[in-house]
Amino acid sequence: MILVADSGSSKTDWMGYHNGETIKFSTPGINPYFLSEQEITNLISKNESLLQYADEVKEIYFFGAGCSSPDKHEVVSNGLSAVFGNAFISVDHDLLGSVYATCGNAEGLNCILGTGSNICYFDGKKSMTGTMAWATF
Repeated sequence: MILVADSGSSKTDWMGYHNGETIKFSTPGINPYFLSEQEITNLISKNESLLQYADEVKEIYFFGAGCSSPDKHEVVSNGLSAVFGNAFISVDHDLLGSVYATCGNAEGLNCILGTGSNICYFDGKKSMTGTMAWATF
């Protein structure tokens, strides 16, 4: 099973495909600026629906707020690895996940509007250039 997660600081949406069915879960947000590895493990361990598939998960693609540097990738990856011991885990910035979902292989502009808002230009291959702005309402 492959899981894909889209995480902000408030909530994380998880989606997978199991035995011909799409499965969806939600957990509180996972942001390595606010949660330690152990807190991430504890948070995931409280979700019974997600835990029932833990041994079957072979890959996780996690796109999250605060996951823009290798050290923050490691915090999230280590927290998830404690629950999903059989899985390859990829962690990257939520803006990259948004680019993949909206642009695919085409160039374009992409935005995330939330507590932390981002905008970037994607060249259709690999490079993103943009700005990050924090908004408080």
